[in-house]
Amino acid sequence: LENAQLFEEQRKMLEEQKVLLDSFIETLASSIDARDKITSGHSTRVKMYASLIAYEFGMEKNDIYLLEKSAALHDIGKIGIRDSVLQKEGKLTPEEYKHIQEHVEITHNILEKIHMSKDFQQITEIACSHHEKFDGSGYYRGLKGNDIPFGGRILAVSDVFDAITSKRHYRDKMPIEKVIDIIKSGSGTHFDPLVVEKFLAIKLSDIVSVFLTEN
Repeated sequence: LENAQLFEEQRKMLEEQKVLLDSFIETLASSIDARDKITSGHSTRVKMYASLIAYEFGMEKNDIYLLEKSAALHDIGKIGIRDSVLQKEGKLTPEEYKHIQEHVEITHNILEKIHMSKDFQQITEIACSHHEKFDGSGYYRGLKGNDIPFGGRILAVSDVFDAITSKRHYRDKMPIEKVIDIIKSGSGTHFDPLVVEKFLAIKLSDIVSVFLTEN
């Protein structure tokens, strides 16, 4: 009876920790939305696209959970980007583009300071690898192929797809046909070909359901 009681207390404590972690992550993610109304909701949609890809792969429940939390936090480093760059209307200068690229390393530096569990370490690694490219030409660490965390390869497709199907300060939404062509043309260079294949296998109705969360 004592062992059973201790087990139940431990279970409740773990559940409370999970709720605390979830609320903490959502708070961090919402801080980015508060910076810029134009990109508000981006992380939520990236999370939804990533989940759809994960289900196509048949990923385990806990792996999907870690992927979703990584997606929610993938742009937290933009907290360290100047407003004049983050909200600039028009093309960025080379210096400004270099500055905005720093958000990935800032994401890593912020998240690695949160000492929680091995799971959160995975979240950190996935979140800060969404701009790595399959051919090794991405940033900020120049990882290549399978050296890029699998979740990061999923986020790369999800992030680009949402970014170019959404309105930005410097351009309007791109037509969906052009977006699909960009994703296909990036297979093997920018993106993991297998992730692209699974993304293109998602039902159109599921993609539309994510579009509808924009506002």
